[in-house]
Amino acid sequence: MSVTVRPNALSVAFIAAALAAPALAQEGPVRGGTEKFKLSLGSIINESDTTVRIDGPNRRGVEFGLEGVAGLQRDRSSVLASGTWRFSPNHRVGFQSFSTRRHSEKTIDQDLVIKDQTIPAGTTLDTTANTDFLIANYQYSLLRDDRVELAAMVGVYGARFKFGFNSSTPPRDISSSTTAPLPMFGLSLDTFITPRWTVSTFFEGLLVKIGDVKGSISYLGLSTDYMLTRHFGLGLGISSVKIGVDATKNDFTGSFDWRSQSFFGYAQARF
Repeated sequence: MSVTVRPNALSVAFIAAALAAPALAQEGPVRGGTEKFKLSLGSIINESDTTVRIDGPNRRGVEFGLEGVAGLQRDRSSVLASGTWRFSPNHRVGFQSFSTRRHSEKTIDQDLVIKDQTIPAGTTLDTTANTDFLIANYQYSLLRDDRVELAAMVGVYGARFKFGFNSSTPPRDISSSTTAPLPMFGLSLDTFITPRWTVSTFFEGLLVKIGDVKGSISYLGLSTDYMLTRHFGLGLGISSVKIGVDATKNDFTGSFDWRSQSFFGYAQARF
């Protein structure tokens, strides 16, 4: 006599769950610290405060505020793009790029001297200030596990500033531009609250003199992102940057001090 053993419903469910576990794990979110590529695209609002002095051959420039004296908007939004490539478990390279475009027309209430040209009080001054930023860095993870990732950073904060000042009475057409590629060193810390939720912070800075350019920079930020699916999530963040440059170059002689508080939101993809 033979006996046929039939698996009960509980056994079948247990076996099915065991077989499905690897597939379900594969469908979980790409955890922070394990991704190979991370790309973000969103919008950034910069609240700027800019002081500038642009000298001519006779060094007669007058320092003034672009937002106060010239009337440029303090707040301006633009597209923000960033990404990282983890080419080895503890090694990453990354970038961040955004720009600002500002324009104003205002009757100034004080005399200005720009490139040795005097613009008297009472002049209706047309001012433009365009800035492009490209930040690149390399990060080495000093500590990395499923809870945190602490990394040392070295990189370059590249910025190109372009200024224009125009008036019809008296006739003036003044323009100037300069680049400020400043090296930076710093630390970043990613805290993995859950497999889906990450909180990140960083600080970078340096004071340096390269040839005829003396510059200082401090850059810090805080962000958080949450993965909605395996590969895609959303994030929010704030940052603060201060750049000071004093230069004597053919294309720019003078100084500028740029401070900005930024608020940004983004969609993120991890692979």
